[in-house]
Parts: sequence; C-alpha cells; structure tokens
Amino acid sequence: MKPQAPSSSPLGTGEFEVTERVRWNDVDRAGIIAFGAYARLISVAESEFYRSLGFTHAMFDERGVVLTRVHVEFDFFKPAQLDDEIVLSPRVNGVGIHSARLKIEVYRLADRALLAEITLVSACVDNQRKSAPLPPAFAAALRALVHR
Repeated sequence: MKPQAPSSSPLGTGEFEVTERVRWNDVDRAGIIAFGAYARLISVAESEFYRSLGFTHAMFDERGVVLTRVHVEFDFFKPAQLDDEIVLSPRVNGVGIHSARLKIEVYRLADRALLAEITLVSACVDNQRKSAPLPPAFAAALRALVHR
C-alpha cells in the first residue's frame, strides 16, 4: 500500500492547516502519542506550510543554505491517541534577518480540542554551518504572514 501524503489546505483567512494521523510508531504502550513523535509532526507541518508558500527544502539547498531548528518549545494540554486525525496549524510569529519563528497549534480533528502548542525557531545557515540571511523572497513571504 502506497503511503499517502498529508492533507493540507490554505484557509480563506490566510491561515494554513495540515492533517496527519497518529500512527502506530507515534504512540507508547498506552496508545498515547509519545513526546518524540512530535518531531515528525513538526517536520510535516513546517515543510507543508513552506511548500504552500512556494518554497521547498530543495530550493534552499540550491541556494546553498538550510533551515536548522535552534529552539523548540512545547505546551501539552491533552493527549492524542492512536489513529486520531490531528490538525497542525502553523502561524508565523516572527521573522528576523537569519531566523523565523512559527507557532504550531495541534488540534484533534474530531472535536477540534487543542492538544498542544509548539514554538519552533529555525535559523538559516550556509554549507559551512555559519549563520546566513534568510533568502529575501522567503523572508518577505513570511513577514507578510506575521501573526499578531
């Protein structure tokens, strides 16, 4: 069976959502999502959000830069369970010269219960892993979406 890509959609208000399912490898023995599984979900939300803006990680590679995570902060409110469909909703909270800050809200699709809030800061570095400015078009696209 071919794995399906996550479902994503830009909303009419300029917001973005991506839907993912809590999978077997995401949960602990109690069937509740494990802390480490959020790393996969963050990656999905971030990649699909940037893709919706017209930017892919391959495009950064072509420019000789990468986005690397420098800060991740979690607040957990309710657990997700095996087979729950969850909605990840990233918002731009800030854009600097070298970095961008996203806030990702995680909801259960069935009841829209807020499960977690994640703050993610990614910094731009060059091939020598030295700080580099965000590509101008990318920074401008993010600045236009700063959540206030």
